[in-house]
Amino acid sequence: MKLITTNIEFELFQSINQCEEKIVIVSPFMSTRVVEKLVQVIKARDLHCTVVTRFDRKLFVDKVHSLDALEFLIENGIEVLALQSLHTKLYVLDNTKCFTGSANFTNKGLTANHEMVLAFDQQEVAPFVAYVDNLVKSIKDTGDWQITAEQLQIEREILAGYQSSVKMDKILTYTWGANVEAENTVRDEDLILSVAAGGTIHLIKENQVHAHPISAGYNYAPAKYITFREANGGVMDSLYRIDQMFSIDMKDWRTDIESIDIAKDRKGHIIRYIIERYKDFDFDKAEIYKFYSLSYLCNLPHKPRPPQNNAGGWMYTVGELRSGREIVYTVKRNMGK
Repeated sequence: MKLITTNIEFELFQSINQCEEKIVIVSPFMSTRVVEKLVQVIKARDLHCTVVTRFDRKLFVDKVHSLDALEFLIENGIEVLALQSLHTKLYVLDNTKCFTGSANFTNKGLTANHEMVLAFDQQEVAPFVAYVDNLVKSIKDTGDWQITAEQLQIEREILAGYQSSVKMDKILTYTWGANVEAENTVRDEDLILSVAAGGTIHLIKENQVHAHPISAGYNYAPAKYITFREANGGVMDSLYRIDQMFSIDMKDWRTDIESIDIAKDRKGHIIRYIIERYKDFDFDKAEIYKFYSLSYLCNLPHKPRPPQNNAGGWMYTVGELRSGREIVYTVKRNMGK
């Protein structure tokens, strides 16, 4: 990790200029000069770019957010998604490096304001990649929130006729974008599936992937969150969100993976998980396995565990696992029908 308080634009674009595949920018505000600089790099290096930002009319009137910048992005084929109440500033580059802190993707944010940004390298970037992947997926799952050139033109026409008055000021409350529940709204009463992972737990942590045979004893009921119990005591040290579940026929797993609608880097994680698992554990309990693609939520530093580490799937509440107690108790057995 590196703390950056000066020359933020230089540091950020030095890394952007080394990108080979894709960039994701999450910033409430944008300005034209830095957007033009970004597009130059994207075109020169043939990169894919997704931008998540706000679409609030008052921000355009106050000139803290630029319609020109958004238009330039869209004209150059960049995907721009709108999210209400966005405050995150995050720049993920090739899923191997990221910058996050207080700086918006604006002239002032990168060059003039008092800002602080932290840079994380490949060994530390996984939680940020998981966050941004889940954010983009959540936006798209709620509807079509991609900003279009036609939408920008309509907004320009509305703002061209704007004159400050009590009546006209009402139009400034207009905001458009996905309304996605924030990640930190996991509630104490939410339920978490806990399963025994044993010797595969290191593969789960490295790849954020879990798999089990589709057979008797493994037919867990659906859950939104999951944790894994270690061997010899059942310690649980991390919580994960279940992003996607799908079945793979292990006799022809490479073909099945290619047909799954999931991001390219996530497919890479699944492939690595399978290859590494074949070395020591195999997939010999059934022909078809259920796979879970996960996002890291938080760690459990007090390492809670059950009184007895029984096999199978069990349910805990979030509050129980985050209580700080070493011994925790289940709500109910989680077995599907």
